[in-house]
Amino acid sequence: MGKGGRALLALGSVLSLALGASGAYFFGPTLLGMGDGDHARKVPLAEIRVERSERAFPLSGVVMADGIPMDDATVMAGGQSVYTDATGAFSFEHAPLGTVTVARPGFETLEYTFDGSVEEVDLVIEERIIRGIRVPPLVAKSDTEFQKMIDIADQTSVNAFVFDTKGDYDYAGAEGVVFYETEVEAAQKPGLVVVWYDPVQRLQQAKDAGIYTITRIPVFISQSYVDAYPQHKLVGRYLDPGNRDAWEYALDLAVEACELGFDEIQFDYIRYPDGQAATTARNLGLVPNEATRVATIQAFLEEASGRLHPLGCAVSADIFGIVNVEDDDAGLGQKVEEISVPLDIYVPMIYPNQWPSGYFGLNDPSDHPSTVVGSVLDTAAPRLAPGTIMRPLLQGYYYSPSQIRAEIDAAESRGFGWQIWNMDGIYSIDSFPAGTTGAG
Repeated sequence: MGKGGRALLALGSVLSLALGASGAYFFGPTLLGMGDGDHARKVPLAEIRVERSERAFPLSGVVMADGIPMDDATVMAGGQSVYTDATGAFSFEHAPLGTVTVARPGFETLEYTFDGSVEEVDLVIEERIIRGIRVPPLVAKSDTEFQKMIDIADQTSVNAFVFDTKGDYDYAGAEGVVFYETEVEAAQKPGLVVVWYDPVQRLQQAKDAGIYTITRIPVFISQSYVDAYPQHKLVGRYLDPGNRDAWEYALDLAVEACELGFDEIQFDYIRYPDGQAATTARNLGLVPNEATRVATIQAFLEEASGRLHPLGCAVSADIFGIVNVEDDDAGLGQKVEEISVPLDIYVPMIYPNQWPSGYFGLNDPSDHPSTVVGSVLDTAAPRLAPGTIMRPLLQGYYYSPSQIRAEIDAAESRGFGWQIWNMDGIYSIDSFPAGTTGAG
């Protein structure tokens, strides 16, 4: 099944070209790639790199990654743009000689030189391996502290920064606020914005350093928002996932963040409540059954992908740790098989200190970072939707550099990238492998 409306990103996939009903039509400053269905998807001409030729030949093929056909990859040739179908296939009736470019969220961009000698080609794309650290607002605010993040990336394999567009719980006296100036209409009420940093400035610095940029947006939690818009409240500080009007705030912030220049939008709290808030909501009859919960969360992410892919952003989501090793949704609306379908990157939150005694056969899972991380990844990986990338979010607090390295090694030994979570953005260079900065 296609993930719908993927647009051009600076990411790649392996691909074979095949044109059928999918065509490309030139309308002034953009190309409208006509995929399955009636929805046109715009690809800015500035993002299309082709060497034009007067000679054109038929070209078809399949885009693959790790032996899996990749749907919804963007294939560009000579001002034409098509999308791969569910089998990874694409085709052009008249492809000019020169560069054919293949792009898909979460993958390195592939460039293939078409010389007309073959009519069919298999194009293999490779996952973009991201190794990220969180840059909280207090760090993003300070030139000195932000430079320390740049220095860490320069001296290690870190190649991505995870910023915050919006908070969740209390942060420096403000709860659930947006951390930079925003034009989103719903954020204009008093108490919803506390300006900590200039995203344009920090994004440019990160880009200059070759660093991939992600921004985190907690979706269904914000005390400041439910105070301003009580009609969208479920219980406590939680928004109601079943109220589609309550989706718009996070979606509007995500679109704006993508337009600002972030490479990836990472949704957090994309779920129903846990803990006491969940008990209260259930007692009030406000929580639907599991099938509805799961369908609701998946629908939000499908909507997000539909809005963000045409703008060039990858879509990821932070997933509650326990759902990766259990068969049900833990009351949250998150099940691996379903929630991974609309995502480019699936981000399981694996913090060893949060696992109770007995999991993975361990008395104290916190003392075994490598075992916990490896066990969760091994359990979740076979359940992912084909073509979705997994990138674990690992514990970067209460741990020594050697324990953080043990987590990272467990992820990398299985071929995964990683992100490190530290609330305050305090890191030791010794925590990270050596390597070259660069997001691909």
